[in-house]
Formats: sequence, C-alpha cells, structure tokens
Amino acid sequence: MKLANPTLSAAVAVGVLSTVTWWSAEAAYQTPQPPASVETSPILLVMNKDQFQGKWKQFKGDLKKQWSEFTDDDLKQIEGNYDKFEGKLQERYGDRKEDIKRWTDEWFKKQSGSKRK
Repeated sequence: MKLANPTLSAAVAVGVLSTVTWWSAEAAYQTPQPPASVETSPILLVMNKDQFQGKWKQFKGDLKKQWSEFTDDDLKQIEGNYDKFEGKLQERYGDRKEDIKRWTDEWFKKQSGSKRK
C-alpha cells in the first residue's frame, strides 16, 4: 500500500503522539500530592524563645557533650538567643541541622516532663 502524502501521514503521527503525551502530563498534574512531611516541623513545637533562654545554662552543657563541634566561643556568642543558635547550627552542622533540632526538641520535652514528677 502506497501512501498518497507521506508528509501528511508523519504530521498525523506526530499529532497523535503529542496528544497522548499531553493527556499523560495532564493526568500526572491532576494526581493528588501527599502532604508535607512532619519531619520538617520546626523545633519550637515544645518550647518558645523565652524557655530556650531560661534553660540555656543547663542546655549548653548537654549540647556540647552531644554535638562536639560547638565551641566555647560559639556558646558564649549564642548565650540563650535562639536565632543565634540556629545560625551556629547552620554554620557548624548544615547537613545535620534537622538532627540537632530534633535532639533539642527532645531535650526540652524531657526537661518539661521531669518538673511534673
């Protein structure tokens, strides 16, 4: 069988292919996305900045034991200021920042629980 116009047949094939591709892309776009992970939640779920400052003397000893890259100079610069703490976290442990935030959150949970007993 000889096609009358091979250029037209190629154009039809390309049109069909692009229509199928468009349908696939539209279906993927309409697929519901899962909710954001809870693991990215901020540290301030358990404490606020005032509590952070109030517990600083107790906290900094345990912080340095657990996360040894914090220096005495770092701790002096932070002095209970949560914003400075976050800056030093990024500077010293950029790749493990979320681990330290989780550890900090757990530390404050334990401190809050020990008062109630």
